[in-house]
Amino acid sequence: MKTISTLDLHYIQLEILKRLSGESGLRFNQLIVEGLESEHINYHVKKLIERKLIIKNSEIYLLTDLGKDYINSLDDQTMSIEKQPKTSIIINGRRLSKNGIVEHLLSRRLKQPYFNKIGRLGGKVRFGETLEHAAKRELFEETGLLAKNFTLETIYHKLRHREDGEYIQDVIFYVFFVTDFEGEFIDKIEFQENLWISNKNITKYENDFYTDLKLDERMKPHSTIKFVEIDGVAEGY
Repeated sequence: MKTISTLDLHYIQLEILKRLSGESGLRFNQLIVEGLESEHINYHVKKLIERKLIIKNSEIYLLTDLGKDYINSLDDQTMSIEKQPKTSIIINGRRLSKNGIVEHLLSRRLKQPYFNKIGRLGGKVRFGETLEHAAKRELFEETGLLAKNFTLETIYHKLRHREDGEYIQDVIFYVFFVTDFEGEFIDKIEFQENLWISNKNITKYENDFYTDLKLDERMKPHSTIKFVEIDGVAEGY
């Protein structure tokens, strides 16, 4: 089944959805576009039903939940999909070594974009998923680890553009401070190498760090959630 972002609808189908969005339901004759025959409209109505965007209840046509979600994703003026920021989580994971040295859980990206860059683990939040669940899922999927403590400490809006001003990245990250790990660590998965990095071995890796990666030595999260928004030129994208 196609997702909202990949649906390619005819302009007549968009007009039908637009009409239904402003009403609790309409009869077929209220969906007819001026200048078009009813058979033509009926064809597009059937296509919308096939795509599960509308349903027919007795003599009334209604938007489905998918149809409501789709029409809500459109720009009201252009009736095209409105591009929006992505939502992701970041794992700010750290542990103490046997010698009491703070080690940061990082990963090297082995695919585009940002090929070979090193930063904190992260991943997209799935539809219907809580932020903390997304953080726990991504941690386990990418490293094989579980953790006892997850604290949301930063909301980071990251915007990156080319030198000519064209935006190529717009993500809202929810950053979790994570400690007390357990499980068998996986040091490499497809397209990603996982690393524990401390000040002791940082010089080996820091030339490959993301420009916004800052490491500190604290072992407790911030007491309040902070908001950070940075708009900059993309480097290594």
